[in-house]
Amino acid sequence: MLNMQELREVLSDQVTKLQNDETTAGKANAVTNAIGKILSSIKLEMEYQKAMGKTKALRFLEYKEEEK
Repeated sequence: MLNMQELREVLSDQVTKLQNDETTAGKANAVTNAIGKILSSIKLEMEYQKAMGKTKALRFLEYKEEEK
């Protein structure tokens, strides 16, 4: 995963797979748990930057428009 968009796609894919009985609840839970940990680490990084008075952009959160 390189950015938030891809993370959302993974989550959406897991929901679709669950709806279509293409994965188990346990596997989907493992994926969402890992994503939660990724988001927690991003939140920690943002809190650190705020505490240190920094405003560095996080590439993970930047929106990439799709090329047409």
